[in-house]
Amino acid sequence: MNWLGDVGRAVRRKKHVSSTQQPSILVRCLSTADLSFVGIGCMLGSGVYILTGEVAAEMAGPAAIISFLIAGIVALFSALCYTECATRFPETGASYLYAYVSLGELIGFLIGWNAIIIRILAVSFVSRGWSAYFDNVIGARVFNFTMDVLLDGAEWEVPLVSSYPDILAGVVSLSATVLVALGTELSAKTGRVFVLINIVTVLMVIAVAFVYADYSHLVKHGGFAPMGYGGIIKGAAAGFAGYSGFEAIAFAAEEAKDPKKGLPISVGLSFVTAILVYMGGAFAITVLADWQNINAASPFVSAFEAVDAKWMSIVIAVGALCSMTGGLIACAYCFARAIFVMGRDGLIPAIFARTSTTSHTPTVATMFGGIISVIASIFVNFVALIEFLSLMIFVEFVIVAMACILMRYNPTRDHCGEERNIEHVVQEQKQRQTCNKELSGEINNDMTYQSDNDQHSTSSSTDVQAPRFASEEITPAEMDKRRPTVTAIIEGHEQSCEYNKDLPAESEVNNHDVANGRSCNRFSASINNESIGELTPLLGSLPPTSSQILCQSEKKPGRLLWSSDNPVKTVLSSLMVFIVSTIVIVWIVSYKMEEIRGDNNVLTFVLMVAAMLAVTGCVPLFMLKQYTDEIPFKVPLMPFIPLLSIVSNIILMMRFEPLTWIELGVWTAIGLVVYFVYGIRHSKEAGTLPITPNRYTQVSKTYS
Repeated sequence: MNWLGDVGRAVRRKKHVSSTQQPSILVRCLSTADLSFVGIGCMLGSGVYILTGEVAAEMAGPAAIISFLIAGIVALFSALCYTECATRFPETGASYLYAYVSLGELIGFLIGWNAIIIRILAVSFVSRGWSAYFDNVIGARVFNFTMDVLLDGAEWEVPLVSSYPDILAGVVSLSATVLVALGTELSAKTGRVFVLINIVTVLMVIAVAFVYADYSHLVKHGGFAPMGYGGIIKGAAAGFAGYSGFEAIAFAAEEAKDPKKGLPISVGLSFVTAILVYMGGAFAITVLADWQNINAASPFVSAFEAVDAKWMSIVIAVGALCSMTGGLIACAYCFARAIFVMGRDGLIPAIFARTSTTSHTPTVATMFGGIISVIASIFVNFVALIEFLSLMIFVEFVIVAMACILMRYNPTRDHCGEERNIEHVVQEQKQRQTCNKELSGEINNDMTYQSDNDQHSTSSSTDVQAPRFASEEITPAEMDKRRPTVTAIIEGHEQSCEYNKDLPAESEVNNHDVANGRSCNRFSASINNESIGELTPLLGSLPPTSSQILCQSEKKPGRLLWSSDNPVKTVLSSLMVFIVSTIVIVWIVSYKMEEIRGDNNVLTFVLMVAAMLAVTGCVPLFMLKQYTDEIPFKVPLMPFIPLLSIVSNIILMMRFEPLTWIELGVWTAIGLVVYFVYGIRHSKEAGTLPITPNRYTQVSKTYS
């Protein structure tokens, strides 16, 4: 059954990423303004011209303004988690990367698998919206031509297939794909123009609305919130989808000029702009017309027609088309990067990681995704897939919130491929030596330090010895069963570092400056292609996780020893208890409250137990130490905000029909087949050291 163990280790292996900017085939050409417009373009899309009408006319009435405010704040919780992860790991991949780094390869692959289809179908969906809006402006000439010439007046009646082939939508989708393939800077500048036109249009709509406003509409037919609190929350749930697009900024991390500063600023600017635009749009249509008379399909046009300002319909059409064009470019950019990064990691064929020598963009990934989006734009009926896409987005947000929490509580950064400080290594060594000393009274303090470049460095080496008992003779075979001794090869200069001495700054190490007679702050260990987190602890005295180097001085009184020695495992266990309990609570509150009111003692007991477990699951998160060193942007109020993000997304996920969950299960099953047939065998993380490539030399295994 060894193969089961091999598979288990493979699906749990993690991607190793440096926290510093690394050379990339992609060009860092995006400024903070470019990142902001990418986010705004993806967040607004067609939503501001359609979603505002749906929320106001069918869910919340004039209180749609409050719904969009709540939705924006809740979406911001998820965006903050993305931002911390993106500034910590300035590479493309977004949710796929963060899941791969913190939760392992299988979860990362499935999130990336979902991310690809979400962005491809998003392009197709917006393309059909663009086509429908344009066709409506010109009097449905495209639709009539298609029906008369191509279909002889008979619409298609096939499940999941559109009633007619939307050729115009395919052309629009292809155009956006080609533009993205021509160059990141070109597509960013083009998208900026369309987004600016859209913002100016919305500002003009709001300004004209003030001129024609009848504020009595805000309190007619049931008052400001005719559907009550429930209508506001329902509107917020629908409005949340309008803000899902901020992750486009995270996809651009590897092409940002200054990701550590630019990403947080651009996320903030994008959200402020999007919240104001959505709230302003909802306000405009509800002061222009009675909310009961708003046409949800074309809210702005119907609202201005109600005040005899039909001339605004042309302005609105231009703004809507520009808004959708900007969203198309941003979504096409995202699916290209999602495919590219998985190809680069070997989880899908490496051909998708090929880039153009002239544009420095992943042209193969871009055109492959573009072809699929064109086909979907022409033939797919998206009415049946909208909830499926929304559900995958909410799952993605939950995983990113989990990743953010897990990485914040990790005392070492080996699991995510970052470099460990030599002080931690020495602490680990002292712990091991203390265990040895207690058992045998023998100790060997020396470690091997060696530069990657032997001609510029010297080394003194004495392998760390496993203990011997005075009355016991241990053979090499028996010693191998107990614990192999790790000889660490550490990048640096001169001689070995001594414990409790000042360490050089990272910048000094990177520049190979020598501080206090040495410059060694990097460590890695691997035996037989296994990461350090998988090593058997010396004499079984330390747990086999990256947290085994946690200094005893960091353990605070009152903490459980296992929790402080295994913070990542503890946090992951806590999150799983919290999430499962929250799902049970939300399900009961959403669908079983009538039975509880009818004195159903069993459900009441289950609800109470779930609530207790949810609270208990959070306890370790408030006890364990957070590690915030060298994190450019930190989510405030950790872990409250990520937990709120998880809860809000679970609440939204519970409203989907069982069929939507079945669709997600089928797509996930297809992804599992692809992973186990191809990805697991070709992953670049298979057989690599748990560190950034080309920085370390070797690790050997010796016996005394």
